[in-house]
Parts: sequence; C-alpha cells; structure tokens
Amino acid sequence: MTGRRSAPGAGASATAGTGGPTTAPLLDARDLQVFYDTDAGPVRAVDGVDLVVAPGEALGLVGESGCGKTTAAKGVMRLLPPNGRIAGGSIGFDGRDLATLDDEALRRVRWAEIAWISQAAMNALDPVYRVGDQIVEAIQAHRDVSTADALARAADLFRMVGIDPQRLRAYPFEMSGGMKQRSVIAMAMALDPKLIIADEPTTALDVVTQAQILARMQRLRGEHGMALLFITHDISVVMQTCDSVAVMYGGLVMERGPVREVFRDPIHPYTMGLKNAFPTLEGAKRELVSIPGAPPNLLVPPTGCRFAERCPFATDRCREERPELVEIVPGRLAACHYPEQAVEFRERTAHEATWATVAERLGEGDETRRAPRGARGDGPLVEVDALVRHYPVAQSWWKRRRRDAPARVVHALDGVSFAIRRGEILGLAGESGSGKTTTGETLVRLQAPTAGHIRFAGEPIEHLRGRHLRDFRRHAQMVFQDPYETLNPRLTIEDIVGEPLTIHRLANGDDRRERVVEALERSGLKPADEYLERFPHELSGGQRQRVAIARAIVLEPDFLVADEPVSMLDVSIRAGVLNLLRRFRDEDGISIVYVSHDLPTIRYVADRTAIMYLGQVVEIGPTESVIQRRLHPYTQLLLEASPEPDPDVVKPALEARGEIPSAIDVPNGCRFHTRCPLATPACGWEGRDVEAALAAARVVERDLSGIDATRVDALDLWVTTADADGARERLTAAMAAVHPNLVEASEWTREDQGWRLRFAPIEPPPLIEVAPGHQVACVLVGPEDGGG
Repeated sequence: MTGRRSAPGAGASATAGTGGPTTAPLLDARDLQVFYDTDAGPVRAVDGVDLVVAPGEALGLVGESGCGKTTAAKGVMRLLPPNGRIAGGSIGFDGRDLATLDDEALRRVRWAEIAWISQAAMNALDPVYRVGDQIVEAIQAHRDVSTADALARAADLFRMVGIDPQRLRAYPFEMSGGMKQRSVIAMAMALDPKLIIADEPTTALDVVTQAQILARMQRLRGEHGMALLFITHDISVVMQTCDSVAVMYGGLVMERGPVREVFRDPIHPYTMGLKNAFPTLEGAKRELVSIPGAPPNLLVPPTGCRFAERCPFATDRCREERPELVEIVPGRLAACHYPEQAVEFRERTAHEATWATVAERLGEGDETRRAPRGARGDGPLVEVDALVRHYPVAQSWWKRRRRDAPARVVHALDGVSFAIRRGEILGLAGESGSGKTTTGETLVRLQAPTAGHIRFAGEPIEHLRGRHLRDFRRHAQMVFQDPYETLNPRLTIEDIVGEPLTIHRLANGDDRRERVVEALERSGLKPADEYLERFPHELSGGQRQRVAIARAIVLEPDFLVADEPVSMLDVSIRAGVLNLLRRFRDEDGISIVYVSHDLPTIRYVADRTAIMYLGQVVEIGPTESVIQRRLHPYTQLLLEASPEPDPDVVKPALEARGEIPSAIDVPNGCRFHTRCPLATPACGWEGRDVEAALAAARVVERDLSGIDATRVDALDLWVTTADADGARERLTAAMAAVHPNLVEASEWTREDQGWRLRFAPIEPPPLIEVAPGHQVACVLVGPEDGGG
C-alpha cells in the first residue's frame, strides 16, 4: 500500500451513497478543533478533524466514549457548553462557514437546515407540553404559518414516522420510548433540513424498536434526500445505516472510507480492535478480544499516535511522531505509519495473545486464574415454579371505594418456571417490559414473589426473612446494569468490595484486605493495590463494572445474576466482562443468570436461553437450539432485529411490528399475537386489536367515514354508526390490513346504534417440549416439531 496526503474534498464525499466523486460536499468541516477550557488547561476534545458529507450521504462517526464524536457534531452546530470553543478550522456548510456566522444567522440555520436528534428522547421533549405543541413551536419559530397549518404538518410528520396523528395531543410520559424517539425524528424533519445529525439515537432502545427506527430513518432519508451524520459506538448500527464511516479516537480520525470496506478490511489497528471486540450472532463461538487500557488524557495528549499506548504493534516512531490521515487506496484513508502491514495486523489482532502483550505493558495483565473447582453438577441449583410478581396500580379514592372495581396490577411475571443447573449460564432475553430484570431480582430476593415457588439448593426461599434471608444472600449475588449508580461514591474501592465481608462477618483486617485484593484481581483490576484507595469517580465505566463484579464474587457465591452488565460499556471493554463471566462459570462452577436484550452476547456466554415476553417464558432451551431453530415467532423477531456487524451480511429492513403492550391490561390469549405475523384466529384477538387497526388506518389515511365512535367493553368492541353496511365494509378492510385472521376471529352482531364485535376469551398457550430441554409456548408448535 502507498500513502498520500488527503487532498481537499477527498474522503467521505468520494464515497457518497447518492452523490459521486464530483458532487460538491454539503458539509465540509476542515481541521476542526474544539477545546474545553479548564483550570488545568484546554482539553483538546477534537484536535484537527475533517468531516465531509455529500448531499444525501450518511456518514457514521464511530469510537469509544470520550473519543470526540459528539463534541465534533456539536461543534458543527456550535452547540457547545460555556467552556467549549471552536479553537480552529472551518465548518463549511452549503457554501457558508458556520464558524464565522453570528448568533442570529446561526439560529436560522439550526433546525431549518441542520436538525439534531439527541440520544435521550425524554430529555429532548418538554414534559409539560403536548408533543404536537412542541412540533408546532419548532415549525413556527422558522416559518410564518398558522397554528392550523403547523398542526396539519405535524400530523403528516406523525404519519411519516408511523404514529397515529391523534397522539399529537399526548404528553411525553404517555408515550413509550420508541414512540418518543420517533416523535423526535418527526420534529427533526419538520422543516425538511438538508442534514440531520443523530447522536446515538437508538442506544437507549430495545433491539426491536432500534431496528424499526433505523429502518424508518433509512426510508425517510431515501425519500427526502437528506444527508445524515450518525454518531454511535455500535459498528453494527453503522453498517446498517451509513454509506461511509469515520473511526475516531483521542479527538482524531484514525480511519475513514466506505463502511463495508472499512470493517471488512480495516487498515488501522484500532479499527481492528473494535471489530474483534464486537459479538455477532454468527461469530459468537469465536473468542472475543477486548482492547486493554483506556483512551488518552486529552488535557496532555500524546506526542505521537494517540493509540500507540494501547496498540500491540506500536514502535518508537509511533510514540514520537503523529501519523497523518492519508489516502492509502482510493477512497480509503488511515492515520497509521505502517499501512503496508495491515494484512498481517488483521491476522494477529484476531488473537487474544496479541492484545495480552498490551495488557502486560499497561500493568493490567491477565486475570488471576484458578483450577476448575469441579465438574458441573447435573442437579439444579435454582428451581422456579409458576413464579408470579404483580405490582398494584395506584387508583383514585373513588375507585377504591367502589366494591365492584377490579384491582389493577402490573403483570411483571405470570407463571414463570425454569431450573438452573450448577455451573450453568442461563440467558434471559427479551425487550424492556418482558420481565427479565424482575425475574433476576426476585431470584436473589431483592423482590418478594406474589405467588409461586423458588428453591435454592433444594430449599424454598420465597418466604425467607431477616437472618435467614441474609444467610441466603451470602450464596446469591447480583451485578446491576449501571456501574455509575450502584457504587457508593463516598467509599473507596477497598471499602466497597469489602463491605459484604463485613456484613456477613467473614473477614476483618488483613484477611479482609487480602480477599478484596484477590476479588479485584480475579475481576481484571490488576495490580489491585493501585485501585484500593481510589473512589468510583476516578475509574472508567469498565473499571467500575469490574468493581461491581468483584463485590459480587468476594463472598464466593454459588449463584450470580448479571443484569445487562455490558449494555452501558464501550464495545472495546465488553468482551473482557463477558469473558470474565464465562471464566467464573468454568473455574468456580458459579451458576449465572445473564439478563440482556442482545442475543449475540447471550449466544456468546449462555448455555441455555429463555426468551421472555410480557411476563412469560415463550421459548427456553439450549442456546444453540433456540437460536438456530427459533420456533416461536417472537424469537424470530428478536433475531431478525439484531443488527449484524459482518460487512458481508446485508439484512433486510425490519417491517414495523408495533411495541410491547401494556403489562396492566395484558392481551387476550397469546400475549404476542398483537405483533405476530403468523397469528391464527385462535391466538386471542380482541376489541383492542380492532382499535389498534383503526389507529393504523388513520396513519395511512384510509377511509373510515361512517365509523362515528368505538368503545371497548371487556374483549368486545362497540361501533357506533349511522351507516351500518358502509361502516362494516370499511372497518373490515382496516382489520384485514392488520391481519386477515382478526376479521375471522370476530363475531359481528347488529345493534341499535351500530355493531358489536365479539371475541372469545382464550388462555395463553402452555410451554410444550419439542426436543429434550427445548420448550415453546405457541399454538403453531407441537411435539411433532421436535425433529430437524
């Protein structure tokens, strides 16, 4: 390979999806520098970055937390905090330099020409204003239009993103997470901007909702010809969404080019490390490799290559001389002194031993290993039988006074049963609201079950109290999702990890310290002496999560619940935590429940997997069998929605399947029937499904004339109309558009003021064994499906 300095205009614009090499760039930021002023000096968060986006192109910014992705994007819009400033460079946009515009001129550009989609939709929407009013406000701030016209535009935008326009009157808290994010997308598109900047827009969403939103963004971008600057740490999302990619590290671009080429044959060792650390569904059996160390301190950035400290191939030249971002082959740029060795580097970075040398150099080393404590036992350690967990719903004083008013509850768990063997990892998969976390917390008795039985080592634990409950927790521990919220900020790491030993009176003094050191080193924090006196705020996110794991294993428990332990961590350090869990299983014989909505990580760590939906287990069995056979339609949906980082795999866009229903008023029959493309007339259709069909019809502006009003009565639906025949024809068409079997399941009765649609009550399907240890709860599956 030969390197040559990138010429002006080279890079992303030459790889545009809709433009071409001769297309003038829409965004052309050159040598952009963004600094944050502090008492200790300026933090060089973005230190000379070129961002080039052609009209209609989607450019992804990828990298770990702190690499400068969001700062670069905010710098483009000049949305910086008081201590942030543009320290150098130009921000060319559609023939203007945004870096030189005054505040009023910049205000006219924002939202009208460049729109922003933030990561946390709840924070982007004002909680005390209706969502429709907020869209109207954004439109009228830039356009001289009436409120009626602005509302009509808002209704069109809601239809565009797949929301019933009647929801314009909803407040943000009345919407689901996916609906709020789609509302933010609608708001961003309100003025037909030329460029949308999306900052981790799907990070906080479930995999199914994420897939639906990404598919809708792709379609809308194609229909409206908008350019997209997409910020994320998830390379599979970039692969699905973007035409080209810029990989950032330490405030600089390390590599840039067409997205599939960059991740198929990466040139920079950092890109190679990101790729090898990311789990895929098909590659889950290979060993994941984490990148040791942490990004550099940009208050005093390294003189040479900013990745040199963590690079397994770094030389003295790398440490002393900063490599320029140069064109290696047409359309491919990289900032590496040794691009001609990329083929060799790709081969070597796929092996953990290559990165182990970096870990040793950084003093991290390998985790302390033990000889296996013994073979896995065949008997169950934890047995769960018909577990129920309901939460009462607060009701008004008047409703509480009415004796005939039924008690309303949240059905968090409804009849969950399974067993966990000794030395086994059971994965719990499903969307938010499926009951995964509630299951885990109930198993370690952080919550008390409403009904059902839990046995630990053959002994019931559902009624334990006081000392007996404390003795049980000596053997059962939990690792929580958020390492930033679960560690006491006022305690040192030694006190945090040693606290369980004190509570259970297992060790004091030097003995306590020795056990803390051992737990920290087994959790990958080595040498432990460097961490004992630190406080949580002095650690990175990955280090905090390892402290949380050390606190859980210091008691040497038999059972561990890990609740989404890597969901908030960068991809480069997820692999280390996942490998740690597998090591605890193999060496210590610990039984683990691993909770996640991410099936690739579950396939990587779990021996068996239970798929949960709305408080029930719908499929359970050996992980490979569940993923390969995917017998339940919901399992199939989760797998279809899982993004694929393999550049040679192109997954079709996920068709809209709605969102998980309310856990208060659970659906009739199979709880997944409202989203299932294979639902039969016997799956449990009801009047609420007809109302949902009417809402979907309004989104596409289907003719619903003659349908004056509808009212749900238990499972039935009353339709008020003066045109009975016409209303039935149009209502039937709306129902058939959702699912033909919805029409077949309904029984129509003519009433004085219209129609009554009756539906039969149906019980949820039970789990049926289709193969040894593999059970499915679906009317489409029976024992005869056990073969193949």
